[in-house]
Amino acid sequence: MCSIPSLVDNSPRLLQFAMLPGIRWFAETFVRMTFFDQFVGGDTAEKTLPLLYKLRAVNKGALFAYSVEVDESEATASASSSKKKELSPHKRIVDEMIHCVDVAAGFEDGVSGKLHTGRRTWVAIKMSALLPDANVLIRFSSHLMATRPKRGVAFPGCPHSSDLDVLNNPPTDTLTASDIAVLRDFHADLVRICQRAQERGVRIIVDAEYSWYQPAIDAHTLSLTRQFNKLPSKASKDTYAVQPLVYGTYQAYLQRTPELLAQSLADAKAGNYALGVKLVRGAYHPHEVAAHTARLAGDRSPSLTSDPNSPVWLSKPDTDACYNACARTLIHTIREDVNIRRPKGTPMTPAVGVLFGTHNWESCRLILEELVKTGLAVKGPAKDDLVLLPDDVMERVTIGQLYGMCDDLTNHLVNSTASNTPLIIKYIPYGTLSETMPYLSRRAIENKSVLGEGAASVERQRAAAEIKKRLFGPWFSGK
Repeated sequence: MCSIPSLVDNSPRLLQFAMLPGIRWFAETFVRMTFFDQFVGGDTAEKTLPLLYKLRAVNKGALFAYSVEVDESEATASASSSKKKELSPHKRIVDEMIHCVDVAAGFEDGVSGKLHTGRRTWVAIKMSALLPDANVLIRFSSHLMATRPKRGVAFPGCPHSSDLDVLNNPPTDTLTASDIAVLRDFHADLVRICQRAQERGVRIIVDAEYSWYQPAIDAHTLSLTRQFNKLPSKASKDTYAVQPLVYGTYQAYLQRTPELLAQSLADAKAGNYALGVKLVRGAYHPHEVAAHTARLAGDRSPSLTSDPNSPVWLSKPDTDACYNACARTLIHTIREDVNIRRPKGTPMTPAVGVLFGTHNWESCRLILEELVKTGLAVKGPAKDDLVLLPDDVMERVTIGQLYGMCDDLTNHLVNSTASNTPLIIKYIPYGTLSETMPYLSRRAIENKSVLGEGAASVERQRAAAEIKKRLFGPWFSGK
């Protein structure tokens, strides 16, 4: 089933159909025994803890996430509806994000102690789930694209330190007084999440989303990084803490990414704050292409750009080339940071940290080769040819894959490297079955759109084998 492209492409509709009355109980039981157990850690943060312990026992960390996503069809439909909506449960979601931080911190305190180094249970947040109406982010993005200083970066542009000034100003043509109040409260909630993360020593990874949300997400992420990733001044005594605390996500399928990364690195250096980068290829490519095509045709579309050039690379080889080029840039930046901040035996706060999110074998080989080539890692003397990574590099470099995907690649990386803390982390969502439905449907599509047809076919077959084992247990031979 997982290897049939037509089923993969239509998985969102099929999962919605499965929730219809009359077949819902049977469908939920099937989905829970198959897709849910394959890709989701558990219904609650606490129920995911056994998986975290299991992973750490084999030197794997976790990127923990309460998996609540906006239903895009509902969000875009509500933008044109005048019907008053019921109050969103977004405050409960904010509280759950803070609870997630506490559970992650409690786990790390148990396995790593109270030290700020070597902590490999991080928390991912999805900003669009933290507002009563995600369309406020779209309106804020429209405002930013019209008013933000132009910096020569393709859509969705580059954030600026003045982006949030509007929160203290009167309404605009794009933003109502209610929108500004919502954005102000939203930012306060983000600060509250990051304050708890700072207190508990847990890194926060801000997930990327659709390009029509991204200018607003970038604006808030920049503000958070400037506040929570601040480096000690040269005049003060350097005190080591979890840094970077806040990571933004850079999507290599966006044509803007190389220039955005260059400007972000320059701004971090000028502003004396640590830059946290999660580099991914991107999970929304079919949606982005369809939205841009519809916008150019004059049809209804959430896309915010009328530029004839697509905001995303149209071919996977272009995305792969962009990802690998950005990876090289980041590794060389880490090399420079280690050279500056590696005095004799004194740990110093990293000025850059990178999470390489990739399921691509070639990219993983490139990352390890570049780490060795730049002297950040060394090949071991034994015949097993292990790549040895020192502690100061481990505070700056991590590689991640999604839970339930590419376990062969994950295990290969674990077995071919040696470090005191996990180099590899798995993105582990949790939540009820209804909450994780959008995530599950996106996983199937990402298998094809991100991995590529050949690799996706192999991965779907591997996932299908795992699902059959869950369904039939000892009666399934795997052949």
